[in-house]
Amino acid sequence: MSGRRAGRVNAATHGLVVDALKIYRKSRKSMDIEEKYIVGVDRLIPRPDLALEVLKIAQDSGGTVADLAKKIEQDPNLTANMLRMANSSYFGHMREITSIQEIIIRLGYDMVKILAITSASAGILTSPQEAYHLEPRTLWNHSHACAILAGIIARYAGLENNYTVYTAGLLHDIGKVVLNKPLLAACAANRTDSRFSSILDLEHFMLHTDHARVGRALLAAWGLPESITGPVGGHHATEWGKAAPLPVRIVSLANFLVESIGIRSTLPDVYLFNVEEFLRENQPLPDVPNFMAVMGRIMEEFFSRFGETDLILA
Repeated sequence: MSGRRAGRVNAATHGLVVDALKIYRKSRKSMDIEEKYIVGVDRLIPRPDLALEVLKIAQDSGGTVADLAKKIEQDPNLTANMLRMANSSYFGHMREITSIQEIIIRLGYDMVKILAITSASAGILTSPQEAYHLEPRTLWNHSHACAILAGIIARYAGLENNYTVYTAGLLHDIGKVVLNKPLLAACAANRTDSRFSSILDLEHFMLHTDHARVGRALLAAWGLPESITGPVGGHHATEWGKAAPLPVRIVSLANFLVESIGIRSTLPDVYLFNVEEFLRENQPLPDVPNFMAVMGRIMEEFFSRFGETDLILA
């Protein structure tokens, strides 16, 4: 190889290395920003250690029913909440369930995961988030609606491990709990006449990150898997395409639909959803198998189940 050609190759290689370093540093800087907001967050959002341990044991093929029941029963409140939820019409019980072991045997491990994470999340998501103009329970109602709808969409799409999509839907906005006070402080300190097209634009302007990224970082720090943290971090993606993982598309779709319906802290007796009108008035939706063909059926099931959401916090 001539010296001139070698020089060109080395220059090209150097350019690629420089570009790679720029991308890495930008990514590293972004990661540092999210990590900054979750440092010491356990003082603000108590880590749901027991619920996370329940998820781990239920996921472990070597875990027994007795092991799982023993772990849950360490917390009387979690035990009581899970029994109350398992016996609500929301979860479709047929006869009274009187013990944690009975929940596990009759409803299965995935339902135990759902009951545990729902119980733990209710305490985290019911507080008001003033920076986002969310009254008490508003974030919970939105998040729980998104979880229910995501789980239903996932089932019709033929996705296995529906509980991970349900959990991602339930926790997709947990970053708002983390960023609430920083965003309030930033808005007070940096008053501006700028108009923002979305809450993400406001977050990026004030905090240089957003609640989706911070939520993903928090859940990753808690040890939750990529199957949950990925959809949380990507639930505001606008370029889904078939290349995006199906769980990300499902949670994005569920979040968009729940926002479109306008579910807030006050639950009306009847929700109205007209499929044809919705399609006329909204932009293209994420590509999710079977959704368009059975949208009416999915939404009917969703409204039926979500109508009993208050039972979870009764």
